[in-house]
Amino acid sequence: MVERSRAVVLLLQGAGRPLHRLVVRQGFRLANRNSALGRNWAALEASQWWSAEALRVEQWTKLQRLVLHAFNQSPFYRLAMEDLGMTPHDIRSPEDFARLPIVDKQTINGQRETMVAQQFPRDRLIKTASGGSTGVPVSLYHDPGFVAAYRAVKLRNFGWAGWRPGDAWARLWGAQFDVAPHQQLKQQVWDGLTRVMVLPCWDMSETTMTEYAGRLRRFRPDVIEAYVTPMYHFARFLDARGIRGIEPRGIICSAEMLFDHQRDLIQRVFGCKVFNRYGGREAGDIAHECPAGTMHLNAENYYVEFLRDGRPVAPGEPGEIVVTPLDLFGMPLLRYRVEDAGSPATGSCVCGRGLPGMAVVEGRIQDLITLPGGRSLPGEFFPHLLKDFPVRQFQVEQDRPDHAVLRLVRGEGFTDDNLAYLLEKTREYTAGTLDVTVEFCESIPLTPTGKFRYTISHVPPVFIPVRADSRV
Repeated sequence: MVERSRAVVLLLQGAGRPLHRLVVRQGFRLANRNSALGRNWAALEASQWWSAEALRVEQWTKLQRLVLHAFNQSPFYRLAMEDLGMTPHDIRSPEDFARLPIVDKQTINGQRETMVAQQFPRDRLIKTASGGSTGVPVSLYHDPGFVAAYRAVKLRNFGWAGWRPGDAWARLWGAQFDVAPHQQLKQQVWDGLTRVMVLPCWDMSETTMTEYAGRLRRFRPDVIEAYVTPMYHFARFLDARGIRGIEPRGIICSAEMLFDHQRDLIQRVFGCKVFNRYGGREAGDIAHECPAGTMHLNAENYYVEFLRDGRPVAPGEPGEIVVTPLDLFGMPLLRYRVEDAGSPATGSCVCGRGLPGMAVVEGRIQDLITLPGGRSLPGEFFPHLLKDFPVRQFQVEQDRPDHAVLRLVRGEGFTDDNLAYLLEKTREYTAGTLDVTVEFCESIPLTPTGKFRYTISHVPPVFIPVRADSRV
């Protein structure tokens, strides 16, 4: 079967890009004409143009249905509501919903089995895990309906970047571990059939990047999806070598903070718009940038709160993001703390979509530098401070409120005066409360999942207090 599929791939590739695109596009439509994925995608393509009020009504209706299901099916949520003297019928407003406990990664790891809906047999659930880029790995269950819903959101958002089924799609992404050879082969054949190219980002050496550049020029992707840091590193390499000819319609960056200087360079090198995406493995794609530049929440699928000290923040004010996936019934996650910060936006977008907006995520909550006296320094400070200096790589790790280590991989031309300036500015913006030790390194490794952490803080931030009840 695999050999026959390989032959089909070679035949389609030999027939040329237009025919290959047409075959994949028509095949996708036929395969998903009556599927849950196809129905969800069609509904989302229509609802994005609804009014903001119509979307709020749809979102609240789905939220109430999920709360009722969680109460009836999940022992964890039934007990949590009973402890509060509540039933689902008492939740008539956002303020009522906010009385429910916030759950976090530790809650999931400790209460996973009691959170699962009793009506779902375990063999119908799909176990997934997040590597814990904020420091705490977590595993949980998805159900087939949720998978269809989040894939439909992904299809809609990819459309904003100019992609449709059948178009060529390249991924500068992390490779999976411990995958059997026959499974790898099957995936490679499937990728060839569907016009997908995966470029593992574990090794971004000059030799590898030269190879990737050649492969991408031949593949001619319509859209590239990538982790931020590897994509920025690749763009810098292409720019320094004067390599051109990779011209996608759009580039989608996710998994890390996307800073302005990174976006500007990537857009200049590839000659297309960079679209920011916000989400995670636990919940899926929560928000995505539209062609007009607004970061839209996928409100039909997610109920999102921005909180400080347990209360909603005002538009433009940073708060901790708490999300409820509205289609996750196998293991409901009501008010899940994702450990990121962002801000709600107001007003309508010129793109015409009624979906609400959010400000660009400020960074992992754990990666904020918490200073003595309750002050904090946004994670963006160090990328912004260092972006104009000949530094190849850097990382800041805070071990206590008044001390942090700055690791630097120096580039050519980095001087003692540069270092003195960086330390002076750090003292200025921290009011002299943060002592910085500098370590010069040859390289700074990525995390095991292929991501890079600019700032690591072992000092807990001062945000929402965790409930004392160990069950929630």
